Amino acid sequence: MAMYFTTDTHFGHPLVSALRGFIADADIKAGFDHAVVEQGIAAAAQYVKRAANKRHLRMADIADTDAHDAAVIASINATLTPVDELWIMGDVGYRTSMEHIRHCLHAIHARRLHLVVGNHDVNFHHRELDGEWHHAFATIQDSATVTIGGVEYHLSHFPYREDMDGFRDPTGDVSDNAYDPGYAPDALPRDGRRLLFGHTHQHTKPGRAADSLHVGLDSWDLRPVSEAQIMQWFDGVRH
Repeated sequence: MAMYFTTDTHFGHPLVSALRGFIADADIKAGFDHAVVEQGIAAAAQYVKRAANKRHLRMADIADTDAHDAAVIASINATLTPVDELWIMGDVGYRTSMEHIRHCLHAIHARRLHLVVGNHDVNFHHRELDGEWHHAFATIQDSATVTIGGVEYHLSHFPYREDMDGFRDPTGDVSDNAYDPGYAPDALPRDGRRLLFGHTHQHTKPGRAADSLHVGLDSWDLRPVSEAQIMQWFDGVRH
């Protein structure tokens, strides 16, 4: 049995599906693919926003959420074995029904799933709604701590609290609310431990300091991250 980590699956969410390149509109899809080759994935995501706005289209008009969700599930199942455990650190689904989210979670082949709650989850600040998730998750927590290779790691949806300072990445390689200080009270304070986090939708892996690693799907080619990959990263083998 091994542990894997991911975050921001965003099942059923048109915006995230489209920004990840799951686009039903042929012209915008072609433009996205061209931008990926010429400028990289972060620029391609910005292209999608501009193209939809120019044509007065909603993301729901252009996104292929079914293809997105199927790809995420297939990638997870191709990485894990049925005896492994998966930590999903928030934003499981959005702009969709609980029935659809349940269907997606039950399609994941893992021994156990664990949820660290994110800001788009139904029980964020409403923990009385944890029961909505008990069909799928063995544990449900605001944050957690695990040991990997003898080292303790914090798990949180958010970057460390000290990083939630309203920083605006000039490259545009994060979500609009990535470092929103309004979420600072929900983030963990630095205490010397390493952090695995999500929320930012960045396409690069490092956090804003050397103690943090982004394990979201956007920076790992839609794949969950293994214990071995995490140890290698913090040991300096960064790829």
